[in-house]
Amino acid sequence: MDVPALIERIRTGGIAPADAPSEADYYRAWIERGVSDPAPLTSAIVGGAMADRLAWVFLAGYQATITRCFPMLPVIPGWRSFVNTEDQTGHLSGTSLLGETGARRLDGSKTWVAAAAHVDELMVSARQNEPPFIVVPRGQAGVHIDHGAPKSYLPEMVQGTVRFDGVEVAESQIVGDETTFPVFRVSEGAYVRVALTSFILSHALRLEADAGLIGGVIAGLLGASEILRLPLPSPLASLAVAGGDRHTTALAAEFEALIEDRDADLHRRWMRDRRLVTGASTGIATRAEAALEGWRPRNARPA
Repeated sequence: MDVPALIERIRTGGIAPADAPSEADYYRAWIERGVSDPAPLTSAIVGGAMADRLAWVFLAGYQATITRCFPMLPVIPGWRSFVNTEDQTGHLSGTSLLGETGARRLDGSKTWVAAAAHVDELMVSARQNEPPFIVVPRGQAGVHIDHGAPKSYLPEMVQGTVRFDGVEVAESQIVGDETTFPVFRVSEGAYVRVALTSFILSHALRLEADAGLIGGVIAGLLGASEILRLPLPSPLASLAVAGGDRHTTALAAEFEALIEDRDADLHRRWMRDRRLVTGASTGIATRAEAALEGWRPRNARPA
């Protein structure tokens, strides 16, 4: 579905915030409303518009990012997690993928799993920041997911760890290559901001915001639909994502004032997790500056 049609569905209440105080609630709503989509922009917009808190904004953008990174995989109704981080203290061994072709095994631990209570498939890097990836269903023999204690940031989303004990890996489970991490780094910030913009639109309409905020959000979503058609990563995309981030940050400030005045509960949750709104901006800006160095016309460079 194209972006104007999705915006119209949000306007008419066809896509509306779900009452989802827990991960189980949002997962149920995600499945019931059929949010997963082969077009990552669509799932980011729909998932963001039905979020009632920033944890689900992140998760909607995160699912879209994973779809963008692994286009060879079929869409599943539920969720995947990009499982890469390893313990740097030496307490837990990182993962290793060993064995001959057709008889490989995965062992070791990863220290961050998003939506750990409900994730259906884990996209596990062979080693931290090293491809390939292994698609591991949560119920596969040898997979042990620990939910851990609730975190102070995005606490409704269960952020756990996972241990692999001799998990048998078929060749069909191995995906990704040296392009996967660069695509992920650019995509995550972009799709999370799409989900955030859609979230703002959904709640701004509910709270009867003025035309300036509503128009700005619509412009942001329409702009994102063009930006995310670009190859990722690419200099043009990195620069456009940075421009979109500046636009979203300005909209978020207006929205924050709106909810402070009109929705105290949403404002409280927003302020607790506000890092999601601005936390990626430095990385996005740094990638844009690096992209500009190579993209700028040679005769425009300082002597």
